[in-house]
Parts: sequence; C-alpha cells; structure tokens
Amino acid sequence: MQDKSRRERAEAAVVVCSDATWAWQGAYVLARSMALDRSGRLDHHAYLVGEVPEGLLSVYPEGVTVHHLTEYPRAFHYDATAHVPAATMLRLFALEDLAPAYRRVIYLDGDVYQAWGSLADLLDLPETGRPLAAVRNRSHWPDRGRLHQLRAYVAALHPGIGADYFNAGVLVVNGPVWAEGALSAAALDFFVRNPGLCRFGDQSALNAVVAGNWDSLSPGWNWQISQNSYLMLQGRRPRLVHFTGPIKPWTDRLRLHDPEIYRDMKRFLRDRGQSHLLDAGAGPDGFTLDMERRRMRALAHLADDPLGKREVVKLFLDAPAHVDLAAGIAAYDVGAAGSD
Repeated sequence: MQDKSRRERAEAAVVVCSDATWAWQGAYVLARSMALDRSGRLDHHAYLVGEVPEGLLSVYPEGVTVHHLTEYPRAFHYDATAHVPAATMLRLFALEDLAPAYRRVIYLDGDVYQAWGSLADLLDLPETGRPLAAVRNRSHWPDRGRLHQLRAYVAALHPGIGADYFNAGVLVVNGPVWAEGALSAAALDFFVRNPGLCRFGDQSALNAVVAGNWDSLSPGWNWQISQNSYLMLQGRRPRLVHFTGPIKPWTDRLRLHDPEIYRDMKRFLRDRGQSHLLDAGAGPDGFTLDMERRRMRALAHLADDPLGKREVVKLFLDAPAHVDLAAGIAAYDVGAAGSD
C-alpha cells in the first residue's frame, strides 16, 4: 500500500477502484472531489489491483491514500464485458476495508464527473439505519411499468427489490451498518453462488443482498447518461454525471458531451506530464469536419421527443421520497440557466 496521507482521519471517505485500465480516470475523479471540497470532512482513497505502471501511480494527487493490491483478496470468476470490467469487483473489498473506519464511505465509478459542489454535503443526509443511499438505475426511472423481462430479472435477484434497483456507480455507504451486516462478504458470496444472475457484476449482487433496503437519492447525484436522459441535462445541472455506456468524455469522437469535461481532463494529465494517456484518435481531438454530419444525426437522435421523455420520468425526478430533498440538500445547480 502506498500511503500519501498521514493526517488525522476525517469523517468520511471518498473512494474509487480500478486496475491499470482506468487508473488515471480514477485519479481525476478524486482530484475533482478534492478541488471542490473545503470542508475537511473527507478523506480520499484509491484501490488499485494488479500491475499498475509507476507513471499511472504518479497521477494521484497528494493527499490520496493509494491501496495497491497485487491480486484480489478472494478468488472469484468473472467474465468482464466492455461496460462492466472485472475491476468493478474491487469495490466490494474497498467497502469492506473502509466501512469500519468511517461514518460514511462515498464510492464513485471512474466514469463519474463531479460538476459542482462538495461531496461532503452528503454527510448531512438523515440517519435512517439503512446500509446505503443511491440513485435508482436509469432503467427504473420511468413512471410507467417496465418490460416484463426486466421485472423478471430483478425479481430473480430478490423478490423484495421491486422497482428499487439501484445503480452502483455512486454509493453513500453507512459505515457502521455496512460493517455490522458484513454486506461486502454477503454480496461476494451471492456473486460466487449465482454468477449467471449477476449480469452487471457486483451491482447485481449488491442489489440482491440489500433487497430494496436503501435510501433513494435524487438522480442529480448519479445522472446516468442515456438516450432518454441526455437532453434533460440542458434543463438541469446535476451534481454528478455518470457516463454509462460506451461513450465516455475521453472516447467522445463526435463531441456529444460537454467539451469542457474533456478539456479539464487534458489539463489534469498535462500538469502531471501524462498527456500521452489520452488517445487523440479515440477522443474529441480526433474530430474532423467529415464527421460533422454523423454528429448532427446523433444529436438529433438524442434530442428526439424531449417533452415525451420528460413526461415519462417527471414523477421520479423530484419524488418527495428522495432523502436529499427531504434534508434540503440540492441535487441540481439552481443557478443553471433553464433549470426546472
């Protein structure tokens, strides 16, 4: 373990997990959190597994505690996919380590962008006794009933989940409750025993063992980009944008996302002498005039039927049941132009 911080432990931990594939992205997520926080209530941790070059380790900001594991603490078999890499399973081990030491542990995926505000605001959520707070998975945002196939899949994980299936890209874990329930071990055991059910890796396993017993956050804390949610970013400025799917800011050849996110990532790596980690051919820098027509077609597809898409999810967006709303914690930048 490489420890870059010796100061007194804070109230909560922010943590990202990765192997070498997404190591710099995790470092950027932590750097962004540190830059936007002045509360002193947050420690920052990175969990890395496997061989990670020294150049990648060097991009982690001073003050981050880097836990570098040569291998996973427990054996399991997982067939990685393009959207769910094997390193996602490291999340279970990180939470198992950190939950006994902190009142709250805030986990973030490496493709989550913190647009504004401090994550320390999440520490003012009410104490409900539940193990975590999260945002419902985007497949469950619509107010109308979902496909039978989706309902059947969730019910197979646990019949008590119902519509309360969360996305694990952003988790606010109640440290004492999580540790007491040994939920990391329970989720890993479920995964090992039911690999066919866990099509989304440990996210599936976590939902199975939590079984709907979690607090709902407004989607502004994990705004999962999709065809249905893309256009609504123009009307709301969520705290955390989650680039689910294959198009990330660093692979956004058609420049569909906010270009400032990519420019900020470029500055982050340039300041650390690691600009070569960005693939110019895959990212926005590879955009050519010949691609403009493809870009406009893609944008038109994403912008199709904005009122209809808004109507489908409007009840969920501002549901009174979201614990952050009840606590008066803003999930959207109310100063953003056009916010509703």
